[in-house]
Amino acid sequence: MTRLGVWYDFRNPARWRVPWPQLYQETLDQAAYAEQLGFSSIWLSEHHFSEEGYLPALMAMLGALAQRTSRVRLGTAVLLAPLHHPLRLAEDFAVVDQLSGGRLDVGLAPGYKPDEFAVLGVPKRERGARTDETIEILQQAWRGAPFSYAGQHFQFENVVVAPPPVQQPGPPIWVGGNSLAAAHRAARHGVCFMPDSGAGTDLYDAYRDQLPAAAVPRLATNRVLFAAASREEAWEICGPHFLYQFNAYRQWFSAAGDDDTHGAELTDPSVLSPEHYFVGTPDDILAAIQESQQRLGYQELVFWARPPGLPVEQATASLELIAKHVLPALGEVT
Repeated sequence: MTRLGVWYDFRNPARWRVPWPQLYQETLDQAAYAEQLGFSSIWLSEHHFSEEGYLPALMAMLGALAQRTSRVRLGTAVLLAPLHHPLRLAEDFAVVDQLSGGRLDVGLAPGYKPDEFAVLGVPKRERGARTDETIEILQQAWRGAPFSYAGQHFQFENVVVAPPPVQQPGPPIWVGGNSLAAAHRAARHGVCFMPDSGAGTDLYDAYRDQLPAAAVPRLATNRVLFAAASREEAWEICGPHFLYQFNAYRQWFSAAGDDDTHGAELTDPSVLSPEHYFVGTPDDILAAIQESQQRLGYQELVFWARPPGLPVEQATASLELIAKHVLPALGEVT
């Protein structure tokens, strides 16, 4: 079985801006409706200091979702671990797990945007080590007993985190990323792995090969899904919004030195790779999911439920088509 989860970033781009209370209320309503439609999970991602208001406060929104839902898993895809103190994370996540009745998944990654590190006073060169220490501290903190830690960046003695999370020995931890370093990190800590959409089979294989023998591999991925009556109609509706999103990420990656794309904004949706963008009829989407799942072997796929600036009615119509035609068929995907 392949599970589908919905993913939100609560962006509010200037060209399509709506009042912030409207954006938050509409999107929370849609997320609660996604649970009714049968989706397995709701995930949130984090960034800071962007003009579009990319969600900066994961814990507040997770708490709201915990009260609006009763069945779906709630997760972070991903929280930027180096920008937070791990003990505060342990406390906040434990409270969310209590509020949700034990439905939390914790996705972490080192981050990459230089301005976030600069403004918050965290040296970017320390991001990997800080992420490793955060994972180790979370795993110890959630046991509910006093513990001490002596790392390169965090040191403390005889600290207890209370309340403990409902899930024991703690919520599942996921490592996100699109590099061998991310795959190695997930395997080394014996946690779940959520590579980005651009990841090839080498990352999946590296994670499985290096995972301790006693650990059960858990893999998820992300893609772009959007459904309509025809492929042309789907792209007509969502194309400008996914192009906006693609260009924004492209600028961020360039600023971080992660690629060499410094040219003008892309304006043609046809440049968006079908390896990442499953856009078209429900049958198109189902076929694309089945092919990628059989090739990569993930158990869950997470997709943007409301692209930046898209009216909520159009985003919800796509969710309804996917729920009606794709979800039932995915129960037979192995």
